[in-house]
Amino acid sequence: MRVPLSWLREYVDVALSAQALAEQLTLRGMEVSGIELTSAGWTDVVVGRLLSVERHPKADSLWLTRVDVGSGEPLEIVCGAQNIAPGQLVPVALPGAVLPGERRIERAKIRGAVSNGMLCSPIELGLGADADGILILGSGEEHELGSDVRALFGDTVLDVDVKPNRGDATSASRSGRPTSARASRRVPSATSATSHRRSGCSVACSTPGCARSVPSWP
Repeated sequence: MRVPLSWLREYVDVALSAQALAEQLTLRGMEVSGIELTSAGWTDVVVGRLLSVERHPKADSLWLTRVDVGSGEPLEIVCGAQNIAPGQLVPVALPGAVLPGERRIERAKIRGAVSNGMLCSPIELGLGADADGILILGSGEEHELGSDVRALFGDTVLDVDVKPNRGDATSASRSGRPTSARASRRVPSATSATSHRRSGCSVACSTPGCARSVPSWP
């Protein structure tokens, strides 16, 4: 069963990371066999911070930037956008990244300067029509350097292996119960009883503390 993390968080206020949550669910007998990041269709695009922005010596419309992507030496990337400044957080397509439309990013030499990747605009990530400026993600500590940009604009999906004897965990709301128990949080419950009628039959909740009945028919 595939459970989007955003759906799960509608039922339980859990602050665990996807990896930590997967480990806790597995300990509760709901093995998570995989974690997937959905997105608009790109890979290897991470959060970077602009360390410096200088004019390209051979092109007045281009900038030579140095970008910290959280590991290794800062990357030198050539950029033509005019809305960038040191300190900004920006999406960085690393060499080997694939953007929407199967556009592959590689190291390239632009007017004599080597560019180790690309700073991305909204249109290049399929997030809007703006092609003139780089997508600015912040200017402080909003996002961890080197983190996957898909986590900001997509969703995390847990692939949960629900066993035949765990019919109590076959939906996002039901998966929220073991999640809440492990995270010491409560799952919101229904607040009023509901009567259901079908083919002349009626079902009503009358047991104290039971706020909802979910009948089923063959």
